[in-house]
Amino acid sequence: MLSVKHYWDFMEASSVFNHVTVIESLPESDSKTGQWIYDDRLLHLNSVYPPLTSELIQLTSSAEFVECLRSLCLRVESERFIPLLHIECHGDKDGLQMGDGSHLPWNTLKNELINLNRATHFNLLLVVGACNGAYLIDTASHMDGAPFFGVIGAKCELNPEELKQRFSNFYKVLFESDDANKAMDSINENVSDESRHFMFLGARSFFAEGFRAYFQQYCRGKPKKARTELLVSRVLQDAKVKRLGIKFARNEVKKHLANPKNDFEFFRNRFFFADDIPNIFERLPLDYEKVINGSYA
Repeated sequence: MLSVKHYWDFMEASSVFNHVTVIESLPESDSKTGQWIYDDRLLHLNSVYPPLTSELIQLTSSAEFVECLRSLCLRVESERFIPLLHIECHGDKDGLQMGDGSHLPWNTLKNELINLNRATHFNLLLVVGACNGAYLIDTASHMDGAPFFGVIGAKCELNPEELKQRFSNFYKVLFESDDANKAMDSINENVSDESRHFMFLGARSFFAEGFRAYFQQYCRGKPKKARTELLVSRVLQDAKVKRLGIKFARNEVKKHLANPKNDFEFFRNRFFFADDIPNIFERLPLDYEKVINGSYA
């Protein structure tokens, strides 16, 4: 089991994995970067860094990709392995492009990854070798469940040779040092153009950004008043509440909305699978005031 540590906001967060799964879906005419990375750094992983194991899965369609993720989820539960998941596909701001031209939206990918991350007890480290891979942030901040412990990706398009070299450096340093910070430094070594940098984005920063946006949009000022009236109209659809009158309904809604920290705790518990992982906030603590004040930006 390899523990990968990443420094984040004065605290050290860590993820563990004992297996590397490379999923590749590229057109026949394309350079097979996933195959190359696997052959170069991962094929003999077990003999060099036992008990780590690895596999390469080459797929054609989005349907096969979804089935693969569901199969991995079942294997996590039955074989007790925790994968680092490396994805090699083309991508755009809307999702992944498969080898046969089919499209896998980021939101669909996110939903499957949520199940996989839950199965791994919040240890899923995702590496996206697709251009625009970091756009997964747009769906991961919706607070309906974390799709990973952390994701590594770039927003720009990178050529195959550049991807090969960068990931060769990344995995070499990652396995030798057990330090995600050093590995991230190596993947971005000698890259002067900021837009071509790979980024590490952690689940806590995703959640903090998402809840802060929610707080600003719904929990104060005019937006809060509009939300209050919307909720009042909804609860009045209940016959029992309607009999008690609109004043009663409005007072009850205002009580519910009086303390945004209740919303924070509700969304935090759901996002971090607190019902399934009781000690998750010992490992990944989050403070309401710091989130609201932008300390986790």
